[in-house]
Amino acid sequence: MISFDYSDKAVLVTGAGRGLGLAIARAFHEAGAIVFVNDRTAEMVASAMAKLGGGDRLIAAPADLATAAGARKAVAPALAQGALDILVNNAAVNIERGIEETSDDLWAIHLAVNLKAPFFTVQAALPLLAKSQGLVINVASELGLHAIPNNVAYVAAKHGLVTMSKAMAIELAPQGVRVNAICPGTMDTELMADCARDSGDPENYYRSFRAYHPLGRIASPDEIAQFVLCLASPAAAFMTGSAVAIDGGSTAGRV
Repeated sequence: MISFDYSDKAVLVTGAGRGLGLAIARAFHEAGAIVFVNDRTAEMVASAMAKLGGGDRLIAAPADLATAAGARKAVAPALAQGALDILVNNAAVNIERGIEETSDDLWAIHLAVNLKAPFFTVQAALPLLAKSQGLVINVASELGLHAIPNNVAYVAAKHGLVTMSKAMAIELAPQGVRVNAICPGTMDTELMADCARDSGDPENYYRSFRAYHPLGRIASPDEIAQFVLCLASPAAAFMTGSAVAIDGGSTAGRV
């Protein structure tokens, strides 16, 4: 495994209570960073911080990102500290429904958490990011690059996040702030487990997604988190406006 040193960096990870967000928070924390840990409630954040081992370099940032005010609240602890180098917009919601079952409320929550929250979080964090000439990593999805049926709200929101990342990258480049998106394939997370249960046939759900990727498996959150460390490192200093697929080949085609 490549070794990274983030001992002089401050990082905010949204949706860090479980799954990929928790893995990203752990990766940065183990690499020496100060990590602002966000999730919807103080209890969820406290649980995540306990899993991460506690300590002075973990700072609670609870906020519900379904509202613009919540996005601003998530950034408040970093503003109080006066430092932020890396913002990882990871929080997401995915409720799989066909077109006929997709309600106004379902549209609203997908757009609020998957698209509006990253925008308002960046907006709130911009003074700190401009000061540090920092980096935004928006966690999109392979479904921000192509589509599947029965998931139209999520697909639309993640496509929006990919293109929003490009627009942000162009606008913020003169301030020295870089913005990239990662587009992971299927990961073995609690969110996937929720979707599998919702499908009514979890075993077949997992089997189909293993077969869906040409590599024939589902990713672990930890391996995606390691790529995030690489993307945030000086090795990627000339990258901005990119949307990087980490998807086992699924956007390339099918075996």
